[in-house]
Amino acid sequence: MKKLAAIALALLFVTPLLAQVEMGKTKQTIMGKGKLLGVKQQEMILDNFGINIILYNFAEDQGGNAAKGNMAQVGVRANLVEVDEAMAQEIVNEAYAYFVEQWKSRGVTVVSPAKEELEATKKFSKAKSKGKKADIISGGTWDNQGKKHHDMWAWPEGTNIATSGSGPLAANGNFSHFMMEKGDAAYTGFSSTINFIKFKTAKLGTVASVKSFPGLFCANTMTANVWQKNKLGGYLGSNESKGIEEFYTEINDDNMGVDLGAVSSKLVMKNYVADKEKFKANVIEMLKKGMDDMFADYDLQVEKNS
Repeated sequence: MKKLAAIALALLFVTPLLAQVEMGKTKQTIMGKGKLLGVKQQEMILDNFGINIILYNFAEDQGGNAAKGNMAQVGVRANLVEVDEAMAQEIVNEAYAYFVEQWKSRGVTVVSPAKEELEATKKFSKAKSKGKKADIISGGTWDNQGKKHHDMWAWPEGTNIATSGSGPLAANGNFSHFMMEKGDAAYTGFSSTINFIKFKTAKLGTVASVKSFPGLFCANTMTANVWQKNKLGGYLGSNESKGIEEFYTEINDDNMGVDLGAVSSKLVMKNYVADKEKFKANVIEMLKKGMDDMFADYDLQVEKNS
């Protein structure tokens, strides 16, 4: 029977920081009629732009021998500390400036609707009149922490994002509130979820093998769509960028070395950012690389459909 201590040794593996970003292949969806993608635009209305930094993650697995009836629940819970709201704001501000510059280089201006314009839309005012939660996020951050989750949301300062539903997590962009009332127009947006660890678990019925892979992973999405004559067409792209980051890892477990088939055990990992400035630079590099690949793919689709 494997011991929990053996799992702990696997968890302590950390890759040194390297100045590189690996990209997964960009996946894209062309919506509506292809010809709408090639419509020349001088401005794109900002739909949404935000990042979500995951600060807590966990994985659980069944260990022991099912045939002998000595299964036990084991798991790994990991926290990332030293990432604060000020850092998240700096990251999203720089990423947004890069996003705007990429559109500018294509002759397109990104426009964030004024708060008053969004509040005056029929959809937004109707939500308010019915007592539904609706608000405008004018940039900023939200530290979202509960018993089983901890993440940090950030939106660029100087932008206005319409929300409806329960709190900032319901941020659904401006399209449904503003654009459909505006008539022919185009909108764009970008979002990314940044994780610091991935887990892999064994199949049920085997000796528990919860392995972790510390690192940085950005799941990115970009939209560039046209609303014209009541038809929607455009581009939706997604990819994953992978960075390499060094974390200091501290493991706390009261059941170290105990037979996994005899007791429920949990490892608790606390991951410390080795260098905050390098961490921030690495995340920004991943975000920019994700945008670069999707913009290149978007350009190719526009050329094909023009």
